[in-house]
Amino acid sequence: MPIYMGDNGSSYTIQRLTGSGEVKAHLNSMGFNPGTEVRLVSKLSGNVILAVKDTRVAINAEEARHILV
Repeated sequence: MPIYMGDNGSSYTIQRLTGSGEVKAHLNSMGFNPGTEVRLVSKLSGNVILAVKDTRVAINAEEARHILV
């Protein structure tokens, strides 16, 4: 399922990334890689805040739909 469909406060392991090569490269550069554990901090008005590798990252829902857990 896409990470934005998860529950706030829950941790997930990234299974794969979808989208174009450019989208995948962008997500990889922010630390979103298959096998990495992420925690869904919150979903607010179209944005998603994720904790990955001791950092919080805010992305929009369009980007979040490419992160499958």
